[in-house]
Amino acid sequence: MPDFFKDFLHQELVEHGRNAPPTVHLAAFGKHPAWNDHMEDINLNTLTLLEAKRYIYLQGISGNIDSGAWNPPAAPVGASQATPSDSALQPFSPSALSSPALSFNHWLLWHRPGEILLGRLLASTDGKGRTRYPFVVLAHIINLPLASALETCAPLIDEAARQAREATTPDAVRQIIVQTRSRLAAAVEATADSPSPLPPGLRPAIDPVGWTRLYHVIENQLHQYGPGARPEHPSCRHLRLPSAPGTARVPRADGVVPDAAPQNLLWWATYWLTQLDTQIPLLLIAPETAAWLDLIVGEPASQHFRCLLVDSGALPTVTDTPYSVPSHIEQATNELLLNADESALPARSLFHLKPPTRDTALAIIGTRDGLAKATRPPGLLKKLFG
Repeated sequence: MPDFFKDFLHQELVEHGRNAPPTVHLAAFGKHPAWNDHMEDINLNTLTLLEAKRYIYLQGISGNIDSGAWNPPAAPVGASQATPSDSALQPFSPSALSSPALSFNHWLLWHRPGEILLGRLLASTDGKGRTRYPFVVLAHIINLPLASALETCAPLIDEAARQAREATTPDAVRQIIVQTRSRLAAAVEATADSPSPLPPGLRPAIDPVGWTRLYHVIENQLHQYGPGARPEHPSCRHLRLPSAPGTARVPRADGVVPDAAPQNLLWWATYWLTQLDTQIPLLLIAPETAAWLDLIVGEPASQHFRCLLVDSGALPTVTDTPYSVPSHIEQATNELLLNADESALPARSLFHLKPPTRDTALAIIGTRDGLAKATRPPGLLKKLFG
């Protein structure tokens, strides 16, 4: 089994080389009405895609279903109980699901400079009407800056996922995935750098108190992942973060209004490149219609994917959690906000006064030269694994 910190989102990059042209793979797996149980894997043809399915689907989603983590709470003893219908026998219908925020309708971004996993999780069913698992379409993108990947690939991935879910035969699903992979390959080949990769006004609506809470959590939970850190036994961490509603829908120069979720992913991915070691694989999961997104740092276990179907009442954002914040964090927050740019990106990491990390982060997500410079194995991994 590959080593997560050494190999995940890194193996194909080593094989291709830092300066090779961009490459994209597109896979599908999960539940679909054209198959009576879990569908066959379609184009799961890189080690990274295989590992991603294991983490997300087999270990994450299946693990939470098997453990009952997403089951509704039991009624109090003695309370009258209506006989529930068996949801496993109901045909898939978006209107029949509990709420948009609590059904599978997510964007997923797992990235490390040089390699990106970008995909969609959609509520679905199998041919027997069982509804508990999603349909997943996942792209593995190599040697393409994140801003270009989200702008170019996200619309095609979303279109393919929705069309494939509605297809009625296995051959139709396969054809959609194969054709979309060809369209993606042509699109990434034609992409150009984005020297100013963040759209104007793209920032989460976090007040000063919320920022101090966030930096308090960063200091206490993510210090082992700071720039140049040397964790001996890095533990996985989960944070729920506020999205950037409204401002994410700024029209591009061509007049197209981008989807909100990919733009939220872009801002938060860039933000974490300013705060943490750039070589740590970061997973961001954004429900398409909710006001939050989830960050998973490090190698996830089943429980870290419970956030997929847990709303903000049970799992609030860190900026809404009333922490007792020490004075030095308030001072650091004020300094970081004072030196933030118009997109609210801080100039440096909480853990280092210098060098500035904002310029590096923007170069990584916006230009191939900046991306290539960032894909050299960093001191963190070299010291950990040789």
